[in-house]
Amino acid sequence: MNQWISAVNGHYYRYLIFHVCHEHNVFPQFGIPSYAMPKVAVCLQVLERELSDGGQFLLDPELSLTDFYMLPIIHNFDFAPEAQTLHPKHPAICAWRERMEALSTMKRFRAAQPQGLHRACAPMGDFAPAKILSGQPSSAEYSDTPVSQSSR
Repeated sequence: MNQWISAVNGHYYRYLIFHVCHEHNVFPQFGIPSYAMPKVAVCLQVLERELSDGGQFLLDPELSLTDFYMLPIIHNFDFAPEAQTLHPKHPAICAWRERMEALSTMKRFRAAQPQGLHRACAPMGDFAPAKILSGQPSSAEYSDTPVSQSSR
């Protein structure tokens, strides 16, 4: 378990989230660093290989903290356009993601999230997260009204 958590902290977060998702959302004018996508590919290959041995979870056969630690990384990466080209190459990751999202704990958690955030949790082939991000949020989801100092 410690090895996977260290991998998430040192590699998966750094490349999938910071260098890909963060760059799309915060600094799109700079683009993704050239060294990031090969590292993302390695991260996904390692995860795919681990899940391809027929295991249901990362520390098969039991669900563990490791699975819940990895899930937000994969969930958020799914919003990046690059994920749409990489996911078909990693069916074991997609199957694991669907198993994780089918857990009653995850269903309750996603139901409590604002509309639009949990839509990306549909089965991998049934959605296009990049389209979710390009759409205009409804007024019920977000407000452009500044938060006053007194309401913080």
